[in-house]
Amino acid sequence: MLDSQLPTGTPKSRVTFYLSSQGFPLQNATDAHDVVAIVHHVDTDTLQPATARVTFHFDAGNKLKTYELVPAPATSPQP
Repeated sequence: MLDSQLPTGTPKSRVTFYLSSQGFPLQNATDAHDVVAIVHHVDTDTLQPATARVTFHFDAGNKLKTYELVPAPATSPQP
């Protein structure tokens, strides 16, 4: 999902707009060239909800270089 919507070179403003428009909450990043968000989606293999903490890394020109995903606990309680 992220590869197709936010390819390498995407401006930082576009990344933050996309994340906000999808309802993905942003978190404080320790580096000014990073944006951190909690991304929720449904795993197409298991059809189970999945949540990840995604750190987007930007270059000095605020263009997306890379991002990394780590599993995050779901923010809503499970039934």
